[in-house]
Amino acid sequence: MTDSNATRHKVFQELVTATKILLNEGILDTFGHISARDPEDPQSFFLAQKLAPSLITTGDILRFNLDGETSDNRPSYLERYIHSEIYKARPDVNCVLHSHSPAVLPYCFTDTPLRPVTHMGAFMGEAVPVYEIRDKQGDETDLFGGGHDVCADIAESLGGQTVVLMARHGVVNVGSSIREVVFRAFYLEQEAKALTAGLQIGKVKYLTPGEVKTAGALVGKQIDRGWDHWSQRLREKGLA
Repeated sequence: MTDSNATRHKVFQELVTATKILLNEGILDTFGHISARDPEDPQSFFLAQKLAPSLITTGDILRFNLDGETSDNRPSYLERYIHSEIYKARPDVNCVLHSHSPAVLPYCFTDTPLRPVTHMGAFMGEAVPVYEIRDKQGDETDLFGGGHDVCADIAESLGGQTVVLMARHGVVNVGSSIREVVFRAFYLEQEAKALTAGLQIGKVKYLTPGEVKTAGALVGKQIDRGWDHWSQRLREKGLA
């Protein structure tokens, strides 16, 4: 195997492991997907063919350009343009995850902002932006991210942040690596659960801008610990 093939195979393996972790931890459902930018060609990215996540293997990974197109004739996810438009808009992003993370979903259809409440959520910034499809597309859409224009607007709503919510649909996490995105997706789910519980108890004290900056830098160094823990949980269940 050449160095180039070995590098890409490692990315494919991490995409498969990430998918299994996200399924096992209850973040990914039947319709979610995770992609990674090609480390040897930033104008391309890798995403599995259109399959149920639990069935994906390294042999199912396809290569797309930044228009979301591939020369492979196997079926592709309709929402691949979410990935392509974000990679196009954000050169710093090397991994994109679209999910319907259960505890986060209520913040996609209520007027309560999703904000960090513990140090583990500092990566979220002061508040998570929400993409509102009705603003440009009206109120008779299918709420999907199935076209270049809609997905370019999702990327615009994301801006320079790490996560954006799609109103009445789901979640998009981004990061500099597959492991970072898995880490962020897990703790976004945890922060949403904690915030929902806190709102039922009393007045919530959110992280300050200073805490967001300082805690985010500290917690961001612990990504491999999370990956190692969740990977071990897969091995214990015979899923690795």
